Amino acid sequence: MDTKWLEDNLEFLADKVHMAWWREKDRQGFHSPNRCQSENHLSFITSDWKDKDRFEDHNNPKFYKWCPNCHPDMYPYRELSENVKEYDRTTVRTVLEAIVALEQEGG
Repeated sequence: MDTKWLEDNLEFLADKVHMAWWREKDRQGFHSPNRCQSENHLSFITSDWKDKDRFEDHNNPKFYKWCPNCHPDMYPYRELSENVKEYDRTTVRTVLEAIVALEQEGG
C-alpha cells in the first residue's frame, strides 16, 4: 500500500483524530474552558471590578481551568498550539506505520 497520499494529508487526518478525541472527551463529561458553566467561571466573567480593556487583554479562556471538567485542549485543531497538534500528528503517523507493518506481514 502506498501511504504517500495519506502522509501528504497529515494535517487533515490529524484534525479528524482531534475531533474524534474531542467527541470522546465530550461523552466523558469534559468541555472547553470557554463553554464552562461553573460558578467559578460565571462569577469571573460577570465581576464588576474588571476594567474592560484589561479584561479583554487577559481573558483568554484557554489559560484558565474553571472546574474539574474543563479541558484546555478542547478547541478546534487550527486553534491548538503546535506542541498539542503534534499529539494528533503522532497518532496519525503511528497508525500509518502500523498499516504498513500489517501489510508487510501479509495481513
